[in-house]
Amino acid sequence: MAGTDTVEVVRCADIPWEDRRNVDNWPSRAGMYWDDREHALCFRLIDYPVGSVEPRHVHAGSHATTVLKGRAIVDGLTLHPLDVIVGPSNEPHGPLHYVDGCQLLSVFHGSYFHSEVQQLSQEKQYRLIQSHGIAWENDAANGCEAKLLLDGGVGPLQLRVLRFRPGAETVCRFHAALVVEGGARIGDAEFGVWDFVRVHGAAAGCMRFPDGGVLLAASLR
Repeated sequence: MAGTDTVEVVRCADIPWEDRRNVDNWPSRAGMYWDDREHALCFRLIDYPVGSVEPRHVHAGSHATTVLKGRAIVDGLTLHPLDVIVGPSNEPHGPLHYVDGCQLLSVFHGSYFHSEVQQLSQEKQYRLIQSHGIAWENDAANGCEAKLLLDGGVGPLQLRVLRFRPGAETVCRFHAALVVEGGARIGDAEFGVWDFVRVHGAAAGCMRFPDGGVLLAASLR
């Protein structure tokens, strides 16, 4: 772990992994970036191998799960990188098919433990957000372009994509962020794709993007 007194960098290569199997005996792995118990938010990298299926399931917590690599097929819709599955608390959803394998960032509010179920509820309140249909907007405060993916439904979580040009820099006003393209620097620490930044305080530290970069940034509403 590197960074400053108020900003920590968690490298993907260093996160602890948990091996899991679902009821269909497909293996998956979950890597923990941050179990933020103060805000009841948990940030994990989920890795599904080629051809796996996540069965219909339900869990006590709500979640926003963003595709990072590969694709997820649910309800006949194919989700690509930076598309989001928003799952409400206690509502069955799925199955999800990962035909090419898939890596996802899962942000849970509350418990992430889940139980498989055989039948979906009749009401589908969960949402599938396709990021390509959301326009980029100028975010002058952060010196970048931004897309708002989620603003409500998962506790205090707000989720945005931030795109920085080469040479840009920004104050870390977000709560946490994952690098999804390019690389960045904070102080003397250099980091890249799927490395994670956690911020202590409302606004702390300066992040620089020598060659440009894209962040998936989580803020608190």
